[in-house]
Amino acid sequence: MPFLKSYSYNMTKTFKFTDKTDYIFYLSELISDLLQKTSRLEKYDSQINDLIALNHHNKIIQADIYEEMSDKTCRIFQYLFNLLGDESKKAVSYKKFRKILFKNQKNIGITLDELPQNEIEILGRFHTLRTWSLHIPESLFIQKKEFFQLDSEFIKQYQDKIPVPIYRNFEIKFLIELHNEVQTVLHHALYILNRMKKDYSILIAQSVQIEYEINEVKPYAFMTVVKNSQ
Repeated sequence: MPFLKSYSYNMTKTFKFTDKTDYIFYLSELISDLLQKTSRLEKYDSQINDLIALNHHNKIIQADIYEEMSDKTCRIFQYLFNLLGDESKKAVSYKKFRKILFKNQKNIGITLDELPQNEIEILGRFHTLRTWSLHIPESLFIQKKEFFQLDSEFIKQYQDKIPVPIYRNFEIKFLIELHNEVQTVLHHALYILNRMKKDYSILIAQSVQIEYEINEVKPYAFMTVVKNSQ
C-alpha cells in the first residue's frame, strides 16, 4: 500500500454515508478486519490443539501457558464481538451497518433481503457477548459466594486476611473448553462473513475476490489514523 502524500485530519466522529461508495468502503473494511482477526484466531486454535495433544495424558496444563492462550484468544473474542455486534452510535459494527444499508437500499439502487432469523440470532448473541465481555458482572461474586458457601460468620472470622489464589496448573478441561469456545466463535463469525460478502457483491453488482497483500513491515505512521480517531 503506497504512503499518502498528505493527510487531512477530519474531526467528524460519526461515519457519514453520502453515496454508494461510502457503503462499499465501510463494508470492505469490515470484511478485511474480520478476515484478519479470524485468521489470528485460527492460528491460536491450532496452538491450543497442539497443547491439548501434548498435555492430555497429564490431565493438567501449566498455568502460565494456559493463561497466555486464554488472554490472546479473549482479546480477539472481544474485538470480534464489537466488530459484528456493537450498536453504539459511534462504533463500527456489521450489525449496525446492515440496518443502515437495508434502510437506505432504494436510495443507492440495490435490493437486499432481510437477514434470516438464524443470522439475526448470531448477531444478537455477539451483541450480548460484547456487552458481557466489556464489564465484570457482579453475578460472578454472587455465584462465588454461593459456590464456596461463604456466609457472614465465615467472612467475619477471616476478614483480616484477603486470599489471592495462585495456581501452578489448570485442569486440561479448561483448555479443551477454550478450544470449544474458539470453534464456536469462528463458526459463527465465518457464517456472518458469507452474508457480508453477499451484501458486498450486491453493492458492486458483481462477484468479489479476496486478495491478500503481503507486506514486510507495517509502518508506525499508520497509527496516525488511530490517534486522530480518538
